[in-house]
Amino acid sequence: MKLKAVYLPFALLSLFAFTSCDKTEEVIPEPEAVDKTVAFQVFGNQDFSYSRYGEEEVTIQLVITRKNKEAVDAIETTVFDSTFTMALKDVPVRANSMAIHKTVPAVRDAQEDVYIGTSYSYRQESFGKNQTFPTDQVEKTFQLTIY
Repeated sequence: MKLKAVYLPFALLSLFAFTSCDKTEEVIPEPEAVDKTVAFQVFGNQDFSYSRYGEEEVTIQLVITRKNKEAVDAIETTVFDSTFTMALKDVPVRANSMAIHKTVPAVRDAQEDVYIGTSYSYRQESFGKNQTFPTDQVEKTFQLTIY
């Protein structure tokens, strides 16, 4: 009997100790997805209207892709891909630049990257760049200057 009296207080203390150790788990809400707007601005650095090269063609390519940062083998998803060809004389100068706006829906900056590609090809040579859309912005202008 004496042995049961000794174990009973320890059992009660253990019961209280284990119930007080129950921690509530803090849940951090996931950041909301935001729509991002890409503004492409395409223009020439000179007016080719009266140039002897004015009839030559330039091929312009504008691309938007997104990719999951967390997955090692994630595949890039193309959101927008536009390629068009025009004569150099038809390429507008900066004051009248061609503007194309596209929205990338539901971007989660913590989980994915958005990439912007701007390039042009002229006389078998290609020029351009690929950039990452800044995570802290919802609208950004990307310029493509054709010489």
